[in-house]
Amino acid sequence: MKTIVQYVRDYLREEWNPVLFGVTGLFLTVAIVLNYVLGAETTIVRSLGHPGWQFIFYLAFYALPFMVTLLAWSATQQDYSVFKRTQFWLISLFTFSILSAYVVLHILPWYLYTHHVWIYDSVREDHRIIALRCAGNLLPLLLATPFILFYWHRADRTRLRPYGLDARTINMKPYFLILLLIAPVVIAVSFTNDFQQSYPRYKFGFPANILGAEKNLLLLIYELCYGADFIFVEFFFRGFMVLGLARVLDRTTKVQTSAAILPMVAVYAFIHFEKPLLEAISSIFGGLVLGVIAHRTKSIYGGIILHLGVAYLMELAGSLRMVFR
Repeated sequence: MKTIVQYVRDYLREEWNPVLFGVTGLFLTVAIVLNYVLGAETTIVRSLGHPGWQFIFYLAFYALPFMVTLLAWSATQQDYSVFKRTQFWLISLFTFSILSAYVVLHILPWYLYTHHVWIYDSVREDHRIIALRCAGNLLPLLLATPFILFYWHRADRTRLRPYGLDARTINMKPYFLILLLIAPVVIAVSFTNDFQQSYPRYKFGFPANILGAEKNLLLLIYELCYGADFIFVEFFFRGFMVLGLARVLDRTTKVQTSAAILPMVAVYAFIHFEKPLLEAISSIFGGLVLGVIAHRTKSIYGGIILHLGVAYLMELAGSLRMVFR
């Protein structure tokens, strides 16, 4: 626990700049207000309809916080050279194409179900919603990960293991202790209306007529698929965006490799804009801590433990609220 606190302290001592953090905070505040007051993201995505147009929208949507934060950093350093490098723009296009595909792949099974329902003829009708949700969680991991690994093999395999998949550099015990400390917070938050409307996630579309062993099996399958999504999130944000993009930024701007952390945090906040407001706000601080841990340890396993642990604690708290309300 002390080690993690020290990681964060060291990062803030080395990287703290009131203008940079102030601009980033102001930008995220405005974005959160626009999203939660006007419903900007949901309104636009629903109006687009086709996954192809949604892909283009999300490509720009997630590139925006990254570029704004990086531009703010460049302004404080008086060094804009990163924006002059072809490599930077190519890797940025690759990064946000992967992220956009990640989001669209979540939506794609539902689009196919709406427009081409015959694809699901082999799936039992009362199992289809759970199947759709499992597909939405598994597809990004199965389809997007190979592209990132291919990039790692071409660009970074001599420098580090595949973007944080290294258990040798991290002591995992403190992360389980942190989960014990977080549990009371999750329980307290579970009393809010936003939480009760959103969790447990499995309740959306779960067939009411299925009970007993079949219900337990479906719940287990769903929760495993649900967890797979968080593994990809850690691999992408804390692995690829922090450890992979750090090399590009360090190579082109004469900065410490931790320069990739704050832009990652801004993008990470944006992917939470369809979650409850408190979760979107907490993702900023959680993303920063997990990014610092990944940068310092060169491992994402601590982040995976915390992310999966919190996710399943929220599922458990939500389930208990359903039983005892």
